[in-house]
Amino acid sequence: MKSRSKVLSGLITTVSIVLLVYFLSEITAVPAPDICRQTISAAALADTGSDQDTLVDNALLQQSTCKEGAEAPDLR
Repeated sequence: MKSRSKVLSGLITTVSIVLLVYFLSEITAVPAPDICRQTISAAALADTGSDQDTLVDNALLQQSTCKEGAEAPDLR
């Protein structure tokens, strides 16, 4: 009887910890940034050199996947 209650108690504890971790991860999750708005800005702010060239190339490639009706990024 004691063995059965220990197993049940361990199972309840494990399920409680898993649910707690899941809910905490959902609460603290940060939404993914809008790639259409950030790629050009990242390319403009990058250091000159290969990093900037790579980011510009990536931004140009990503623009083709953005919706045409999407707001243009503010580059000020």
